[in-house]
Amino acid sequence: MGGIGGQYGPYVMYVLSQLLQKRRNEENSQSRERSQNSENLYKDENMQNSEIFSSDETGAAWHREENTEILKQFCREGYAQAKKHGHFIVGSGPNGNYIGIPGRFLIEEQPAGGATGFTLWQPLAGGEELYNNLEDMDEETLQRVFGYWIAAIDSVTLRISEV
Repeated sequence: MGGIGGQYGPYVMYVLSQLLQKRRNEENSQSRERSQNSENLYKDENMQNSEIFSSDETGAAWHREENTEILKQFCREGYAQAKKHGHFIVGSGPNGNYIGIPGRFLIEEQPAGGATGFTLWQPLAGGEELYNNLEDMDEETLQRVFGYWIAAIDSVTLRISEV
């Protein structure tokens, strides 16, 4: 998606950076003790990468954002799926910034069918125990395992690209 960086780019990146800063501040002040099951992790607003994914290819620190309307400005392809689940996640890692749209490993839940960069799918922690690799998933497992479709975000242009 192009063109949005000039007019709305600084505002959206400011909002995203404030969300990430808020997340970092909360992490520093919170106790490290947590005892939550996978269902609560999916709903937890303050997710740590070790809690949300068993293995995170991005290495990002993630924050859950419930204001799905912001996606209309820079990630229209993820809006419907995020709206359906009531949130999306944003992350910052050593190699860049990321956005995650909740969904299952189904083509109908992959934002823009992967055409705009949402080609990495990561299951919620514990979900990977249900299959050996993604190609081995049967139809029943595909319907049950939730995760996130993840893409990279350019912090200047807000362009979404493949991780």
